[in-house]
Amino acid sequence: MKSRERVISAITLSSPDRAPIMHSPLPGALIKYGEKLNAIFVKYPQDFGPSEFSIPKPEDLSPDYRKGIHKDEWGTVWSSSVDGIHGQVYDYPIKNWEDLDEYEFPPHQKTSDLEKIKSRVSNLRGKGYFVIQGFNPGNYFERMQWLKGFKDLFIAFTRRPKELYEFADRLLEYCLESISLVLEAKPDAVSFADDWGTQNRLMVNPEFWREFFKPRYKEMFKLVHDGGAYVYFHSDGYILDIIPDLAEIGVDILNPQFSCFRLEDLAEAVYENICISSDIDRQYMLPKGRPEEVKAYVKRVIELFSHEGRGGLICRGEINIDVPLENVEAMYEAFKKYGLYERNM
Repeated sequence: MKSRERVISAITLSSPDRAPIMHSPLPGALIKYGEKLNAIFVKYPQDFGPSEFSIPKPEDLSPDYRKGIHKDEWGTVWSSSVDGIHGQVYDYPIKNWEDLDEYEFPPHQKTSDLEKIKSRVSNLRGKGYFVIQGFNPGNYFERMQWLKGFKDLFIAFTRRPKELYEFADRLLEYCLESISLVLEAKPDAVSFADDWGTQNRLMVNPEFWREFFKPRYKEMFKLVHDGGAYVYFHSDGYILDIIPDLAEIGVDILNPQFSCFRLEDLAEAVYENICISSDIDRQYMLPKGRPEEVKAYVKRVIELFSHEGRGGLICRGEINIDVPLENVEAMYEAFKKYGLYERNM
């Protein structure tokens, strides 16, 4: 199978020859390991684009990934102590609801930027890859936090001022416009990223999530599906309570944080409903485990999420600066060995 066909077969449970592979290094890991990491990627090629990555220069990193204090185009100020690792919000633009009236979202992509996106998608599709494309801002809940401040936003969730709804709807409108522009490039999937969980529970009451956020996500996901693309949704933390809702409103590929779940519970929740993009345990297994432990963990993941070899799994593990290269190698060896479905051998 070619890569694009393999990924679509995994999403639709149509018996791919093997579980697709996705490379997911943080910029900091590329800076730290350089070509040694690229050598592993090339040895185990991915299905979502070229397997060799450019090594980022610190000065070219986005404000939220650059060491020091930097402001992004949304007016959020970021503080980071390490180049290539996501920073924390240092300051935010909407201090009071009165600021919302004056606040202007950044302009949408320029024509030249959209042409670059179209060229990228066309080029990768021409090489047989499955193409996932992000949009600006790429998140919804998190962008609300980064504009209003985490504490202030959660206070607003309890008090429900009318400005909260105005804020949410203005950002929704912006996201819909941005997604529409990206869909012009005809990607295979559009990616979203919103961390909804703590280590052991959802950040908000599930009923509030269903009332406030679910219909807004549903509108964005419908736009993606109407544009002929799949929905790829990343969310860290424990989100088991809302996985059925995510499936209901159109998430096709879910990338949850494995270390926050009992894997059997997660597998049961997504069975026959959502394709999982795996997150090989990055709290313990990848940074601290032995290579043989990593391999055993990957084997278990593939057994749990592969729907008896019919698909439903994308093999992925995020590589941070604390992950030793021998564990990266072990992870990919296991992806290759155990991800080849037996009846296709």
